[in-house]
Amino acid sequence: MLEESNVGETWLTAPRTVVHNTYQSHCNSPDSDWEKEIEEKFSDLIKNKRDNIPWLSSDSVSGSLVRHYVMVQDILDQEFYTKQFVARNKEDEVLKGTGKYSDILDIQQGYEVDWEDNRTLKRDTRLVYYCVPVPGRNTWTRPSSRDDVMTTSRDVMTTPRDVMTTPRDVTTQNNVIELSCGKKRGAQDDTDEMDTGEDESKKVKSGENEESTKKEEDSSSFQGLNMVLPTDSGVCCIPLIYTQDTSPFKINDVIEITGILERIEIDTNSVEMDEEESARFPPSSIVPRVHCVDVKLRSHINPLLSCDPLDFKEGEVSEVLSTASDVRSELVTMLRKCTAGDPLAAEYLLLHLLSHVYGRRDEVMTLGKFAVNLTKCPPKETKFVECLSTLFSNISEKSFVFPLTITNFNISTMLPKKDYKANRLRSGLLQLPKGMQIILDETVLEPGQLKPNGVENLKCIGNLISWQKLAYDFGFSYNIEFECDAKVLILGEGKSLLPSDVVVPLKPMEDNADYDKIISEIHSNQEMLNRFRKYLTVLRHIQYDEVSEELQKKIEQDFVSERKSNPKEVTGDTLHRSLVIARLYALSRGHVQLEEDDWNSAKSLERDRLSRIASS
Repeated sequence: MLEESNVGETWLTAPRTVVHNTYQSHCNSPDSDWEKEIEEKFSDLIKNKRDNIPWLSSDSVSGSLVRHYVMVQDILDQEFYTKQFVARNKEDEVLKGTGKYSDILDIQQGYEVDWEDNRTLKRDTRLVYYCVPVPGRNTWTRPSSRDDVMTTSRDVMTTPRDVMTTPRDVTTQNNVIELSCGKKRGAQDDTDEMDTGEDESKKVKSGENEESTKKEEDSSSFQGLNMVLPTDSGVCCIPLIYTQDTSPFKINDVIEITGILERIEIDTNSVEMDEEESARFPPSSIVPRVHCVDVKLRSHINPLLSCDPLDFKEGEVSEVLSTASDVRSELVTMLRKCTAGDPLAAEYLLLHLLSHVYGRRDEVMTLGKFAVNLTKCPPKETKFVECLSTLFSNISEKSFVFPLTITNFNISTMLPKKDYKANRLRSGLLQLPKGMQIILDETVLEPGQLKPNGVENLKCIGNLISWQKLAYDFGFSYNIEFECDAKVLILGEGKSLLPSDVVVPLKPMEDNADYDKIISEIHSNQEMLNRFRKYLTVLRHIQYDEVSEELQKKIEQDFVSERKSNPKEVTGDTLHRSLVIARLYALSRGHVQLEEDDWNSAKSLERDRLSRIASS
């Protein structure tokens, strides 16, 4: 292995020098494992100096080592590359080299490669992915470097809140998605097909802005971009992965890539490319390629904790468990402030924040999901939704708010769809990574008519909530199901048309809550927020033990007793819901195994909730 002193810092600023020098020292030894040595060299350097590697940004220099958090949006076809080659000049002098970790062979002037000589030419394949910035990634998870300065729509502001646009004009506060139509509509269309009762000031200006809208759409819909949410920002990239594993990562996986940045400027005037080629080779100033020397699957992106939840640093778990009771009380207090002092709503919101899909049974039952429908919410004129979403965006790693207006339902594209002409998967709003927090705002919903696309979108959201699965559209009546893990919170004045696991009517204990003051308090207390962030991440990933046999018997006895007294209301679904609530309640207290006190508290919560529903 190369000594670090021989390499200096060139591995960081000129990593191909490391590759070149290692290959040159072994190219005349047929039995040498030069690839393994390079991999070990980078592995050691990344392990010891990971924090020195800069995040990918628009300022990153081609040929330097960079790292980036991304989501796999699409898996492209594998591509061949020249692994080893021999070049000769007119004097028959030989130059040996490798094309690994590069798109362009480093061949000196005057030398040529004999592309027909199979004795000296070796080719191999590399995996090609299309990756986008992690959808809904909240600001607090981002590094301080300028990794988000390129391809961003976060600086564009729009009003009003219940109008959505296409192209993607967005407001960025708490990742609130706001799209507006951009399609010229006649008065008859507005009257017959979409009678929403909105003020004229809230309707889309289309005629005078049609030309500018078209230009923006052409720019934002560039084939190589394909971001998922209109509020997303950052650098899209094409990672090239060198591995014998044919499918190490799946669509929607969040990965951390470390590799050599490649920016190749192609003169599109002199090189003709079809739609598929232009999708694979977009302008590298927009979508650079990264030759990966290290790729890790990430189940969380909390910068306050170790990257791998299976190997949290010593003390990280014990710190959270030892302080869980205090942090729980603190977080419930903040949730009560956001819900006008309602203690029951605060408890259920805490359980919702801790929920995640931890298993599936018989491909029908999804274990761990906990969608909450909070009803009787204050009207849209208040800042109730903004206050709650502000807290959620400051303690959740990934989140977004989707205002459920008729317009949004009708014009949105929820599901990804295969584009066979470009051989690409076009993104939809629901192509999301695991752990996404979704807030569906029904307080803005007004009367109107859903078009066929709106009905399909309503069905898609319902399937996401009920089954945590979505069928991506691959055309020709051929859909492929992808599993999801999204926390869905529905906020509205009445019970939603969408399904949920629990309905919690809001019961404010305070009149005229000062939401501006609460929002200011949330932003001003970073130490408190950091406690919440570590608490939620650790408890969502911690190993949870099975229920003891003794407690299991008690749970069965309680269920049988309740079913005898109320056979119509108490069903198997009731037991399943109670077990999910008890599990989450135990975790919220820092318990890795359900205790009898947790079970009794969970039953008490459910009694209070059902009593409130009956009396409302």
